[in-house]
Parts: sequence; structure tokens; C-alpha cells
Amino acid sequence: MASLTVSNFTNVTMEGEAEDVFSVVIISLAIIINVIACPFTIGLNVLVIMAIKRRPTLQSNSNIMLACLAVTDVLTGLTSQPAFILWKTLFLLGSDIADVFSKMTAISNVVLSYSSALHLMMVVGEKLIAIKYPFWYPYIVTTRNIKMGVFFCWAYSTSFGIPLRLINGRSALFYISVSHILFACVAFVSCSYLILYFETRRHQKMIKAQQLPQEQVEKVLKENKALKTTVLVVGSIGLCLLPALVYLVLLAARFVQTRIDSMTAITRTFLMINAVLNPLIYCWRQEEIRKFVFRISFRAVHPNRVISL
Repeated sequence: MASLTVSNFTNVTMEGEAEDVFSVVIISLAIIINVIACPFTIGLNVLVIMAIKRRPTLQSNSNIMLACLAVTDVLTGLTSQPAFILWKTLFLLGSDIADVFSKMTAISNVVLSYSSALHLMMVVGEKLIAIKYPFWYPYIVTTRNIKMGVFFCWAYSTSFGIPLRLINGRSALFYISVSHILFACVAFVSCSYLILYFETRRHQKMIKAQQLPQEQVEKVLKENKALKTTVLVVGSIGLCLLPALVYLVLLAARFVQTRIDSMTAITRTFLMINAVLNPLIYCWRQEEIRKFVFRISFRAVHPNRVISL
């Protein structure tokens, strides 16, 4: 009987050590990924914002909203990623200060996630109005309304996200509040894209039947290209949100009883990596932004050389 007890104890100990090693490896990998991604997150998004601000041809309402979304990505590189790196590094070292950076990471993640979701709804809404209701577009999507929308995004995110996270980040109220933003965003984006799909199909049929003037055809093609860029941005955000959503569902359904440090590191890393994917999509889809970013980056690396684009 004693031998069985010792054997069981040995197996449990070995399994626990294996789990600890696996957790350390995953957390270390998450730290390395964020250390590498952080400067690119800040630099690329700042360059995208500069390109849209300096080039008059890029200052469409759609691009201005993408620039506002890029601001949230810049703040991710300035706050969430450094706080996460410090938190997990101190956690591995066993420091008591790790809890401070844990709370900082949680607050910045919640606020920026809320803000990104609301900005994303604005970006998709602008495309919906531009394609579905082109005659109302100049009266609805104005500079004043865009500023008010951006102000609302940040006001709601900070006033609702920070107190909720400070009170209790693990309560049922927290999961419900996170879910209502995510589900509202998913429902709005899904319905909008369903409407836009049928509308773009209708436009394509009209173009093939030559029922639209050339000026209108060019406008439709331009809007469709901008719509594809938005689809890619939404798709990248959806992919990066997927691990966090699955993990939250498992926690809410009690399939996972306690938070796992390695899973937390993975989900938050995916959330933050999205901030570096968005500017890459902008550069891929818009040649003028790509040329601006490449030229500035080339000058930073080779200040004495001249490049003509």
C-alpha cells in the first residue's frame, strides 16, 4: 500500500513539474514575441497615421477612420505590450511587483479592446452607408460626426472599462460586460457585411449590364476596394480574438476551473499582435501608404541615400 502511495505521489509530482516547464516555455515565448512586435506596432502604425495626415489624396473618410483605429494600435504598443512584458518577466522571476503590471495590462487590454471594437463598428458603418445609402452619405458621414463618434468610443471605453476592471476582473459582471461589446460588434459587422454582399453583387450586375455611367462605375469600384480592405482588417481582428473568445467560453462554462497562466499569455499575445497586422494590411491594400511607409523607413535606415518612388 505504501508503494502505491509513493508511486502516485511521484506521478503527480512529475506531471506538475511538466506542466510548470510547459507554462514557463509558453510564457517565455509570449514575452519574446511581444518584445519583437512592440517596436513594429508603434512604428508602422505611426507611419500609417503620418501618411494619411500628410497626403491629401489619402484623407478620405474611410482612411481617416482607419487612422483613428491605428491610434488604438499605437497605444497597444505603448501601454499593453510593455506592461505585459514586464508583468510576465517579473512573474517568472517570482517578484511581488508582477501583480501591479498584471492589473495595468488588464486595464489597458479592456479599454483598448472596447475602443477597437467600437472603432471597427464605425469603419464598417461608414462602408455600409457609402455603398447602401450613397445619397445620404454626405449628410451622415461628416467631419463633425466622425469626431463625435471617436470621442464616444474613447469616453465609453475608459468610463466603462476601467472601473469594471478595477472592481473585479473575474466576476460574472465582467464577463457579461465584455460579452455585450463583443456580441454587439459581431452582430453589427455580420449584418452589415451580409447587406453589403448583396449590394455589391447588385452593383456588379448593373456594371456588366452597362446600366451605370462611367463615373459611377469608378466610384463603385473604389468603394469595393475599400470594402475589401475593411474585410481583411475585420478578419484579422476576428482571428486574433478567437483564442480569447474560446478561453472565455471555457471559463464561463466551467470546463476550465481556474485561470491558466500559459493560456492567459497566449490569448493576450494574440490580441496585441493584431495591432501590428493592421498597418501591414493598409500597406498591402493601398499603394500610396505603402510608398510613404517604405520611403520613410528607408530614410531612417539609410539617411544619406536618396530614393525616388
